[in-house]
Amino acid sequence: MNNINILNYKFSLSLIIKKLKIGTFYLSGRNNTGKICINHKCSGLKQNHNYIDFYRRINSYGSIMKILRFINFSAFLGLIFYDNGLYSYIIISEGLKSGDRIYSGSFIVMEQNTVIKKGYALPLKNYKIFTLVNNIEKNPFQGAIISRAAGTSSFIVGKNKEKIILKLRSGWQLNLSQYCISTVGYVSNMVHRYRILKKAGNAVKLGRRPTVRGVAKNPCDHPHGGGNGKKSKPVNPKSPWGWVTVGRSSKIKKKDLLKKKEI
Repeated sequence: MNNINILNYKFSLSLIIKKLKIGTFYLSGRNNTGKICINHKCSGLKQNHNYIDFYRRINSYGSIMKILRFINFSAFLGLIFYDNGLYSYIIISEGLKSGDRIYSGSFIVMEQNTVIKKGYALPLKNYKIFTLVNNIEKNPFQGAIISRAAGTSSFIVGKNKEKIILKLRSGWQLNLSQYCISTVGYVSNMVHRYRILKKAGNAVKLGRRPTVRGVAKNPCDHPHGGGNGKKSKPVNPKSPWGWVTVGRSSKIKKKDLLKKKEI
C-alpha cells in the first residue's frame, strides 16, 4: 500500500511540473527577414519556459516539495505547495531545503511572536534595517526584477516616512516604496560564479555563438576586414559599426558619481 501511495505522489508531482511549463521559440538574434541584428546569439538547446511566481502575494504558508535546476536560471527553483491548495515555482534563498515552510503575502497573517525566517516574502516595511533581501519589486505589484541572479542580494540601509533605502551589490542606492515585496536572504547557488564551461560546445548550448576577430572578416562585415594573409589591426581600431574604440575618454561623469553613494 505504501508503494502505491508513493507512485501516486510521483505521478501527481510530474503532472504539476508539466503544467508549470510552456514551450518557447527562439529568434537567434534575427529579424523578420532572417538577417542577423544581434551578434553572437543562437537558439541553443531546446528548453521550456517555467512559470515562476515573482509576485508572492498569496497570503499563505507553503512547503517546499522539490528543489529543481533549470538551464534558464542560474539559481535553484523550488516547487511550493501552499496550504490553500495553490502551487507554483519560486526562486529560493540560500539555505532552504525540501520540507521547509515559508510564507508569502502582502500583509502578515502569521501567528504572534513569529520570527521572520529565510525564504519569507513580505513588504519591505516589515523588515529591520540591515536585513538582506532578494527578488525585490521596483514598484508595487510589478513583480520581482532586482537581485534575482544566483548569489546576489541587497540590504536595507535606511527608512523614511514612505520610502525604503536599498543598497545593491554594485554600490548604487534605490529609494523604493515600502509596499514592494521582497524575500529574506540571498539567492541560492552561490557557487554559480565559479562554474567552468570546459569546452565551446557548452557555450553553444547556452545560446552563445563564437566571436571572430575583425581582421579575419570581409570588408563588408567589419572595418578591419579585407586584405591578403595575416595582418594587424589599424592604428585607430573601430567597432563593426565604425565607432572609435581606443583613445576615447573613459572618465565617469560627475553626475553618475553623485548617484552612486558609497557607505
